[in-house]
Amino acid sequence: MRKKVSSIAILSLFFVLAIAGVQAQRSSSVEVNLPFDFIAGKATLKAGRYSIRKFSGNVLSIRSEDGKRIMVDAPLTVGSRDSKAGARLVFNQYGDLYFLSQVWLNPETGQQLFPTKEENKTRTAQLAKGIRPERVEVTLNGN
Repeated sequence: MRKKVSSIAILSLFFVLAIAGVQAQRSSSVEVNLPFDFIAGKATLKAGRYSIRKFSGNVLSIRSEDGKRIMVDAPLTVGSRDSKAGARLVFNQYGDLYFLSQVWLNPETGQQLFPTKEENKTRTAQLAKGIRPERVEVTLNGN
């Protein structure tokens, strides 16, 4: 009987910890209104309102106002000592092309995307003309 009670207690503790872990992994979504078209991963997205949240591991979910969703891999974690910077999106701008580079869902840590072949090609062409990319930051609104 004592062994059965002990097993039930361990199983209950495991269940409680599993639920807490799932809730801790859930991140709140943030919203942003982007005034320009942009490229995230392999997708080109129109200017508008988007909801962004961490989906699983390094994968981020970007959902448009009309419900269309893309998933992007942001495998690099980056840190900041600037606590005033806040949650934000960072884009590399080449002329009228904006490539999503980093997603900061909180001020301390962000996720960085690898540049795509298209971005590398654009960067090379712009640098050949003597044009350097600009960094554009857009503040996020938390939910």
